Amino acid sequence: MRHLNYAQALEAAVFEEMQRDGKVYYMGEDVGVFGGAISKMYSLFKTFPERVIDTPLDEKGFTGVAVGMAWMGLRPIVEFMYPDFIVLAMNEIAHGACKQYWLSNQKCSVPMVIRSCQGIGSQCGAHHSECIEGWLMNYPGLKIAVPTFPDDAYGMMKYAIRDNDPVVWLDCRTTIYTTEADVPEEADNALIPFGSARIRREGTDVTIVAWHKLLTDALAAAEDLEKQGISCEVIDPRTLIPFDIETVLASIRKTGHLIIAHEANVRGGFGAEIAAQVLEREAGALKTPITRIGTPNTFIPVGTVEWQIVPDKMDVIRAVKGALGKELTSEEQGSAEVDVIAELKKSRPNDVE
Repeated sequence: MRHLNYAQALEAAVFEEMQRDGKVYYMGEDVGVFGGAISKMYSLFKTFPERVIDTPLDEKGFTGVAVGMAWMGLRPIVEFMYPDFIVLAMNEIAHGACKQYWLSNQKCSVPMVIRSCQGIGSQCGAHHSECIEGWLMNYPGLKIAVPTFPDDAYGMMKYAIRDNDPVVWLDCRTTIYTTEADVPEEADNALIPFGSARIRREGTDVTIVAWHKLLTDALAAAEDLEKQGISCEVIDPRTLIPFDIETVLASIRKTGHLIIAHEANVRGGFGAEIAAQVLEREAGALKTPITRIGTPNTFIPVGTVEWQIVPDKMDVIRAVKGALGKELTSEEQGSAEVDVIAELKKSRPNDVE
């Protein structure tokens, strides 16, 4: 086993797959000598200079090239500095990558990974802080991976590269360098197939489904709540498409309460899809309405105030206690986020929900 942080685990996975398969390429802006804006994968360019491609600042162009490479049997990994700019390449992703398998009568697979790092943490404001899983879930053929911890990132990236379908891979900006775990030495049995959730913490009183920043917040909240006699079961879906609804249903049959927490906007977020699936399958198991936690329907501001817009551990604690009808402590009642959101509502009442 190797003890690595998330970024190191991801670099190890990509390096090993490029070493194993000469069809794997890594491409994007500044991914060569600079090593990439996200993970700093210096080992890739040093070892495979002919397969690590620095591209122009042209998301539409280099994504189109990557789609063509995948059509021809190569396995490109495309890195976007910020996922906000995936919108510039949506024609290539939606029409070139997602539909080709069906349009070719199942003769042409599109084995590619579209990778970026989303959410707050860079203090770069509205154009660099979006969470985009809600944009992408309506495209058949596209898989969406949202790992949070290094061991999952390692095994899932290996699986994503070998998968014959296009994968959108979303890292979490606030945890990419801070989470650490033991990661297996290079081995094929380390692959983690998509569509299998992981119960990060077992509990009996309430089920919390969360990923990325809100997963770490939920785990911290569950630890605090345990001291108050409240037992939370925390589920990490790991992939949103395919989504492991069975693990969630099994949990709510036990707890009777469901909270869904994500960093993306509540409106149109993937939490609504999870809630709909649960209500269609197990509405009778719920003792209280489902609670969704997410960012209000507004853009992320520049600077440290971004932390006051996006939900955190205290929002999870309040949601859990609300679902269970428990009293809040004085610390849990107050929140700077409420004041910021109230001010936003005054200035743009139609935009902030």
